[in-house]
Amino acid sequence: MGIFRINLETNEDTIILNGEVDKPEAKSAAIETIQRVGAKTIDRVTVLPEQRFGEKTWGIATLSVASGREEPDHKAELGTQILMGRVVRVWKGTRHWYYVQSQDGYLSWIENGSFVPCTRKQADAWTNAPLLIVTTFEERVLEEPRNDSESVSDVVMGDLVKRTGERKDWFSVELPDGRGGFLPKKAARDYKTWSQTRRLTADHIEKTARLFLGRPYLWGGNSPKGLDCSGLCKLTFLMNGLELNRNASEQVRQGREVPLDPSFSKLKKGDLLFFGFSPGADGLEWITHVAIYLGNKSFIQSAERVKISSLDPAARNYDEHHARHLLYARRILP
Repeated sequence: MGIFRINLETNEDTIILNGEVDKPEAKSAAIETIQRVGAKTIDRVTVLPEQRFGEKTWGIATLSVASGREEPDHKAELGTQILMGRVVRVWKGTRHWYYVQSQDGYLSWIENGSFVPCTRKQADAWTNAPLLIVTTFEERVLEEPRNDSESVSDVVMGDLVKRTGERKDWFSVELPDGRGGFLPKKAARDYKTWSQTRRLTADHIEKTARLFLGRPYLWGGNSPKGLDCSGLCKLTFLMNGLELNRNASEQVRQGREVPLDPSFSKLKKGDLLFFGFSPGADGLEWITHVAIYLGNKSFIQSAERVKISSLDPAARNYDEHHARHLLYARRILP
């Protein structure tokens, strides 16, 4: 959830520190630790963000779904998706790619055309603007307020756009990069009002999660275009007003633990189930999968597609593999 990459090189009695961190305190702590051994140190550690960005060390996603990759390459693994209108921290960049941190703490590389750089003041101004949140699976922002008009952009559930006016059945909107157009009123709601009316209940979580049944599994996906296991949980809770961490290994640290027993008597609808492998000879534990418990030993998960499975061996939809690898349950709901 942070940047701390420091390597050591030795040259006779000198230790050279190379790398990068996201906080000056982290750099100071590393240097002080090395100096305790009495060695001479040479500091080559960079404190991010890069100075060349000036005050524009923030950004706002301007595509319906911005792909966050693990390396600055289209062929690299997809780690996450950043929805339109969401603010990111910009740490460093190459000619075409930028290393950013989304609001859930996840670090990834996104293309320069998928966000608009800005200052903290500009990011705050966007956040405080009259925003709309897209509540339908997918829609289009059109050049004119009529269905046969050309598209300005697609938008998906969870995207944020600025409301600039309205015309009959249409909102006039502005995207983070300044593009304007019209969005059907049925596709969005006032973001502030929507946020204030969210009720984080078990029934609402189940209802939202079931909307995605049949949607394809996509590694790194957390939008209606495709969902991995943690992406399903993340989008479901997001549309009910709560931002979860990105990956299962990070979500397992949220909420509070629920004891597991053979009959699963302590579990409640809306709990998160975590699957994986207990510590082996190397002492490492692996959290590899997460799902949402629905009650009566049933759970909804994204595995091949979003589907409902069971922990009950007598059920037709019994998921033997995940039943054998259930490690934890966490309660996120109040």
